[in-house]
Amino acid sequence: MLRYFRINDPYRLAGLFILMTLLSLPLFIDTTPLTYPELKSFVIGEKVREGNVLYTELIDSTPPLASWFYGLFDLVLGRTITIRHILAFLILFTQSAFLGIMLIDKKVFSENTYIPSLLFSLLAFVSFDSISLTSDLLASGFILLTLNNLFKEIEFRVQRDETIFSIGLFISLASLLSFSYSIYLPGTIIILAIFTRTTLRKYLLLIFGFLLPHLFLVCAYYLAENLQELWQYFYLPNLSYSSHSLMSARSLLLLCAMPLLYLFISLFILNRDARLTKYQSQIFQAMFLWFIVALFQVFFAEDRRPQSLVPLIPPVSFFLTHFLLLIRRRKFAEMNIWILLIGIVTVAYLARYSKLDRIQYQNLVVKEVSQQVKGKRILVLDSQPDLFLNNQLATSFYDWGMCRSVFEQPDYYEHVLIVNRSFENDLPEIIIDPKNLMKGFLERIPSLEAKYEKSPEGYRLKK
Repeated sequence: MLRYFRINDPYRLAGLFILMTLLSLPLFIDTTPLTYPELKSFVIGEKVREGNVLYTELIDSTPPLASWFYGLFDLVLGRTITIRHILAFLILFTQSAFLGIMLIDKKVFSENTYIPSLLFSLLAFVSFDSISLTSDLLASGFILLTLNNLFKEIEFRVQRDETIFSIGLFISLASLLSFSYSIYLPGTIIILAIFTRTTLRKYLLLIFGFLLPHLFLVCAYYLAENLQELWQYFYLPNLSYSSHSLMSARSLLLLCAMPLLYLFISLFILNRDARLTKYQSQIFQAMFLWFIVALFQVFFAEDRRPQSLVPLIPPVSFFLTHFLLLIRRRKFAEMNIWILLIGIVTVAYLARYSKLDRIQYQNLVVKEVSQQVKGKRILVLDSQPDLFLNNQLATSFYDWGMCRSVFEQPDYYEHVLIVNRSFENDLPEIIIDPKNLMKGFLERIPSLEAKYEKSPEGYRLKK
């Protein structure tokens, strides 16, 4: 198999597509469980498609570009999970092909080869979560474009102002999909400072490229007199870089056990035996720093899960490719790629069907709850996102962590106004209220109280 992909022939990518389709086919036939990030993309997408303005008519910290993409996906695909997975698979394959073409163009290896594309596709297969159509997958594409322009800048013969501006712009677009990707800005500045002779003017141009999309966003909300909401519900929560893991560190390490083993072996062998040109050595060191930056990004990711590891795949593929090309006897290189393939696929499918007790998906996968409320527009005054599996969001209150302070303090006149305004625009059919927080607002808004009656789940809209 490795011999097939060593040849510099773009048609080898067609063979890679067939191989990855065969490996992924069981995931499409037996649809994988819905994850919480996917469910959130459904809910946010439906609200955006209905024309609700982010951070004023939809209270959530999801970045704007991600929300607009979710709205587009909802408009075109609805909640059809299988088609979304197929589209995510195509995006992953496109990224793997782009990585191979980029590394061939930059001549970073001793021979032109599509082995990096093969390795990218294999490493992305460590979990079914990798084919989730979420903002992290889209953001990783912009990071690949950033890496391509960074290589251009490291090449002394190619240094242009538009290249350095594009680096900042692509990082900015990635941060508007998943804000933790903004960590690549200081990382890129460090790499440029070490490996290039970038002037102060170019650093300012890089920063301006990063700030430009954010400045457009701020201006748009300022003109609409919603700047306070943008700061309160988007920038402030995301600048705190608060993250939580939807999958334990042990489970993530076990899923990646085989790639990690080969990564350590590769770095050890390359450090001892590799004979690189000055340019290749610079690229190697830059990729190692890029790998460190990607680790920081994973640490600050909002919802840490297997798909959060996708930005790590390009540098790991780069190191493993160097290792495989360094093996003189090609049959041993062939054996290693088969061991890596079989190991990744076996662990991925055993974990997918809960055959490995130490790899747990229970905090990532949406739980099937027995609920009587189905097909309704609901408001949930609690941290129970599972209820949106068969229902749609009404009002602007989705992220309970951000809305809790409003509903727990009905004595504040401003909170009463926020709730009343939200109900006027989008009246929920059912209010899930296990702590009876809505009572204080109904007492203060008589017109609203007249529309609802008490029910087992909380409150129900009168017929």
